[in-house]
Amino acid sequence: MHPVFEREMINSTSFYEAIRGFELLPGAIENVSTKAFQAVYGSPEASRAKGVVYVFLSAQPIPRLIGESRIIYIGQTKASFKNRYLQYSNLHATSKANKLKFEAIIREYGPITIAVCPFERFGSSLLEAEGQLLWWYFQNHCEYPPVNYTKTTVRNDAVQA
Repeated sequence: MHPVFEREMINSTSFYEAIRGFELLPGAIENVSTKAFQAVYGSPEASRAKGVVYVFLSAQPIPRLIGESRIIYIGQTKASFKNRYLQYSNLHATSKANKLKFEAIIREYGPITIAVCPFERFGSSLLEAEGQLLWWYFQNHCEYPPVNYTKTTVRNDAVQA
């Protein structure tokens, strides 16, 4: 357990409160260009963010099947966020599918920011923590975030953080 976190019960009801406790990486992806992705993915803070779960956030909430959410992607990485994503800056800006999706999100819902948190708050492994966040998102909206392709088999309604 990360020493900063007190023991608390987290569930789908407190999911968004927990997300607000994530550390925001500096900058925002304001346009779909390699340079814009590199600026956020390559920051010194992204270099230090290791063993984390993370969320990509739009500036404005996106309507979901139930409710709305600023979360557009939930993921995890053992390596630093920079090592995980900097290499994909050009792909995120130029591949047809990614470009279409990211352009639509930025145009309709504003710049994209990224927030990170040590995974131990949500599970005993990176995959379990990511799966837990995906499950709580699903419980709130009856669907997964718009950029997530992977689904989860984690089905814990609450965890002791």
